[in-house]
Amino acid sequence: MHEIELRNDRLYLRPWRLGDAGQVFEACQDREIQRWTSVPAPYSQQDAVSFVGTYAPRGWQEGTRAVFGAFDAAGERLLASVGLDDICERNAQPGGRAELGYWCAPWARGTGVTTEAARMVCEWAFGGLGLARIDWYAEVGNHASRRVAEKLGFTIEGVQRQRLVHKGERRDGWAGGLLRGELI
Repeated sequence: MHEIELRNDRLYLRPWRLGDAGQVFEACQDREIQRWTSVPAPYSQQDAVSFVGTYAPRGWQEGTRAVFGAFDAAGERLLASVGLDDICERNAQPGGRAELGYWCAPWARGTGVTTEAARMVCEWAFGGLGLARIDWYAEVGNHASRRVAEKLGFTIEGVQRQRLVHKGERRDGWAGGLLRGELI
């Protein structure tokens, strides 16, 4: 899968670069990111280097993951991370599926950038990748993540018992789905 960049008047989304490690490290010191996502806690500088230098690029190369850094329009300040994971059946008819994931840097919360960036990624997923469905999961109680999913048009399909593994423990998860044509 070829790496791509996505832009609008406010945001610049691009694959991660090694030079982004400092801003990723800074963002991932946030307790909310550590609480609700799978990032290591405590989060080290080496974790950030591994994320931007190995994990994210490998997904693009293998065609299984497309993770974007969401920056301001000038491409200078990190605002969020948004991506597709578990991309499968991409070239199948009538289309494949993937899982949407995201986190927002603490300094960008409340500005709508996560919803906007996720919408851009979903548009590309349905149009550019030809996906038929995008899944979303969040631990029950992660209301901020759920609000983003609902603003995008995801249908919350229920609670899946012990769906997620978080910090070595199984947790109940909200499950949602977005079909081509449902993106708001």
